Amino acid sequence: MPDTLPLTMQAALCPAPGAPLEMREVAMPTPGTGQVLVKLETCGVCHSDLHLRDGQEDLPDSYYPLILGHEGIGRVVAIGPGTQNAPAIGTRIGLPWIYDTCLACKPCMTGHEVLCAENTARGVQKHGAFAEYALCPANFAVQIPDSIDPLEGAPLLCAGLTAWSALRKTKLEAGTNVAIIGAGGLGQYGILIAKARGARVIVVDRDEAKLTTAKKLGADMTVLAGEDAGQAIKDAGGADVVLNFAPSPAIWDTVEAAVNPMADIVAIAMVHDPMPLSMMWLIDGGHRVFGSSVGTRSELADFLAFAAANPLAVDVEAVSFADVDAALNRLKAGEVTGRLCIDFAR
Repeated sequence: MPDTLPLTMQAALCPAPGAPLEMREVAMPTPGTGQVLVKLETCGVCHSDLHLRDGQEDLPDSYYPLILGHEGIGRVVAIGPGTQNAPAIGTRIGLPWIYDTCLACKPCMTGHEVLCAENTARGVQKHGAFAEYALCPANFAVQIPDSIDPLEGAPLLCAGLTAWSALRKTKLEAGTNVAIIGAGGLGQYGILIAKARGARVIVVDRDEAKLTTAKKLGADMTVLAGEDAGQAIKDAGGADVVLNFAPSPAIWDTVEAAVNPMADIVAIAMVHDPMPLSMMWLIDGGHRVFGSSVGTRSELADFLAFAAANPLAVDVEAVSFADVDAALNRLKAGEVTGRLCIDFAR
């Protein structure tokens, strides 16, 4: 490691499940063979970080204390000894959810590395990017296009990528009716991506303010969540594609009532409770129901190129590194209409 780098750094540590984050001085990570060291410029603050901080993911106690954060952008400042094909010093790269995978199993070999049984996640099995510096495997380093501002670009690495990957799995084409349930940060990226690809977008949410934001982002129709929401969508032409970003099983009645024959229904929100899926409804409608989680390195590179050419105008609010735990509390209270992002220069 170059002599110019410090021996310690500041990190926002989660000391235990359910405990608030604590700012601590910790040892600087040292890149080993196959790794690079990144100095963070920004890091998005995601609902997944809130779930992890609050102990909702039932992680082993041995994982703690843990540095969260998986929407990081920064520049390479050191390369581990003997590392091959590493990005050059000074290259700006992203630090997304997927830290690494085995690279050898069937999912990895067929372009589905997020389903690798041995994958590790940043801010879960590996320390994340709520820190001044973080490690990244060189072969999982994805360069950030120069035209993407690091503050606006950080949420693209999880929120934006998740919406992109979900839509990419569907039969989306120009003129497709896309219903987006949940108009938070992920849903907002879904609106913009679907509109840029020529879709007609219908947005459902229980929050009038989020529906207003959805309309400003280009949604063709907004529907207040409730027992009549599905029929309202059906009356407006029905949904050919449904993306669920709302973490509640209560959305299923809306989905059943809203979809056209042969609809693609994508589960994205973390809903642990069962839904009343009827096999006969599935058979009679010819629907596809499947899940989608984050995205691959290839999808991230493609999405960043798309975002560079089609700027995605989701509101991103900068917060200071010292205020990251307060930012998570704001997410928990439902006080955020767009995305929050740490600016390490503040």
